[in-house]
Amino acid sequence: MALIDEQLVEEWLNRQNFFTMRGIKSGIDEIDLLAVRHNADASADYWHTEVQVSYRPIGYIGGDTNARKRTEQEIRDGVAQWVDKKFKSKRKVDRRNDILPDANWRYLLVHGEVRDSTELDIMKELGVDLIPYKQVLAELCSDKVKTSSSTATSITEILNYIR
Repeated sequence: MALIDEQLVEEWLNRQNFFTMRGIKSGIDEIDLLAVRHNADASADYWHTEVQVSYRPIGYIGGDTNARKRTEQEIRDGVAQWVDKKFKSKRKVDRRNDILPDANWRYLLVHGEVRDSTELDIMKELGVDLIPYKQVLAELCSDKVKTSSSTATSITEILNYIR
């Protein structure tokens, strides 16, 4: 499902006039999506987007799939490690700079259901903007004008059909 979710998020970004690159290798890691958009006022938007969609989460985003209750510090440490791994590690920064040197990247997480919403609050504190996956799907399904021949458009047509 991860590939389908990434394709749908990529289509959502494309419909907002972003040029996207998906599945960028960074050593053994991967950047889900980099998105660049030039605006009418000559400014540009640079979004590093990670897609983490779960419908019935059994683990935590910030590691530790153990069912025991975590302390606030354990939650905070786990989320900080995840944010570093996905967005801020030297490897990810270097890879983004290889593609577009010195861009000011906005970090986004497109997320489904989470086991502990505290993780999302901590991500916001760490500079990650959050987009619920339901919002992405709703916007794709409601946009009848900007369509493409992508797999994602076909999926949104199916979703609209079953409504």
